[in-house]
Amino acid sequence: MPAKPARYAPAANREAILEAALHVFAEAGYEGASTRRIAAAAGIEPGHLAYYFPSKRMLWQAVVEAFAQQGEQVLRAGLQSVAGEPACDVLPRLLASLLKTFAANPQLTRLMLQEFSVSGERHDWVAQSFGIPVWEILRPFFAALESEGLLSGASAAAAYMNLLGGALLAFGTRDYFAGIAGYDPTCEPELSRYIDLLLRPLLQKG
Repeated sequence: MPAKPARYAPAANREAILEAALHVFAEAGYEGASTRRIAAAAGIEPGHLAYYFPSKRMLWQAVVEAFAQQGEQVLRAGLQSVAGEPACDVLPRLLASLLKTFAANPQLTRLMLQEFSVSGERHDWVAQSFGIPVWEILRPFFAALESEGLLSGASAAAAYMNLLGGALLAFGTRDYFAGIAGYDPTCEPELSRYIDLLLRPLLQKG
């Protein structure tokens, strides 16, 4: 839980609200969360929360946007150093960096998993804000592998969606999956090996 912010510290208040909202949304889901509960978790009055986020939907969107921005930033940073490299080398590296953001933020990943799992307006908003922009970055590499016969068992789009769904499930329930798989998600070498196992079925071995 975030520490109670100073009443008239706008940046600290906003950060505390977003941290509290992430925790409550991930724990209770969108329908089970309330702005009153989030305000209590942030240590502020409900009316004060409404000053920053007039509705629960606006607050939820702000939390999800933080996740979307992290993923896109990581991928775009990775693209800076891959010019001229073959897709079969680039794509696993880009995907590994993306999945590490999932693993580092299990509550955000759980929130995304919840929304991707149920059709509706929020699902569509998450797809437009996260799923599609990330796909647009990765699509040329998936398409290159598909055209070269190096993509295992699915079209480029299906392979992306299968991997995304599996990664959201694995890291949205991180501790549960880590217990089953027998790895420590806080240990970087073990996490990297686990991500490699997730990515291995993606490529057709020659």
